[in-house]
Amino acid sequence: MYKIFINEKPFIITEKDSDDILYAKCRRVTYAPEKVLEFIKDTEGMSSKGMLLLTDDSNFAFNDFYTHFVAIEASGGVVFNDKNELLLIKRMGKWDLPKGKIDAGETLEEAALREVEEECGIGSLTLGKKLPPTYHTYKMHNHRFLKITRWFEMRTAWDKELIPQTEEQITEAAWFAMKKKDLKELDTYTSISDLLAGVLN
Repeated sequence: MYKIFINEKPFIITEKDSDDILYAKCRRVTYAPEKVLEFIKDTEGMSSKGMLLLTDDSNFAFNDFYTHFVAIEASGGVVFNDKNELLLIKRMGKWDLPKGKIDAGETLEEAALREVEEECGIGSLTLGKKLPPTYHTYKMHNHRFLKITRWFEMRTAWDKELIPQTEEQITEAAWFAMKKKDLKELDTYTSISDLLAGVLN
């Protein structure tokens, strides 16, 4: 299964229909190569509640979906401190997780650690397990972009002041005692909420 967010709405590519209440309002369609762009445009529309694309081969269908976008690869961290508090940043008015583009020659792990350090002014990070990637799209200058972000859980004993990277439009970096039930109150992106729902208790 691939879960892509288009304008905060789910575009699910799956070999098996889902009875998840989150996707109950999604339009069900069957994969057809000549219709993928039409499905994307429909999901971009204001009236769309999302799309669930059923296919015999989700990898093949995703690769087809991928061809309609310019891909941007990024890496980031879901960071916890010794109090098991979650590190969040506020960027452009919404709470987010630290992440950024992968530089040439960097591994996913190196990029994730560097971005967390740069965006939050933090150190003493220990890399943990790899988490599921997130996918979201956006349009700029008449081009469609697909941002693929690889995530890693991280731990730190850092107890010094956090310093948000203002040149990246980050206005706050803070620790939160966060449980899964708290996500519905968090002003964040759907892809981030979805990722955290699989990490938090």
